[in-house]
Amino acid sequence: MIKVQIESTEVQVKQGTSQRSGKAYSIKEQEAWGYFTDPQGKPHPHPQKIRLTLGDDQQPYPVGAYVMADESHYPDRFGQVTTRAKLIPLNEGIKRMIAFINVNAPSGPAKQAA
Repeated sequence: MIKVQIESTEVQVKQGTSQRSGKAYSIKEQEAWGYFTDPQGKPHPHPQKIRLTLGDDQQPYPVGAYVMADESHYPDRFGQVTTRAKLIPLNEGIKRMIAFINVNAPSGPAKQAA
């Protein structure tokens, strides 16, 4: 699970006209801090500034601690894993993780590692 900290409800809006289609566009973004690991799984010593894209009618996330929901990650049209962050409150993320562990726990005694 990726922890995300929201410190402000301020939203930046990018607007323009697509050169390809000629249609107007508007992209809403909210700044946040993400707690990530390096490729070896070691936590970075500091959170990293990230931008979350909000839906057209989506309100900004309130200030607080969150995790990225499982549904944030999905295969794109080319079969590549892509991410569009959807946040859930940290406490809800912990509840989901506990439920996942309980559902996927072995039903019998755990086998000893050889």
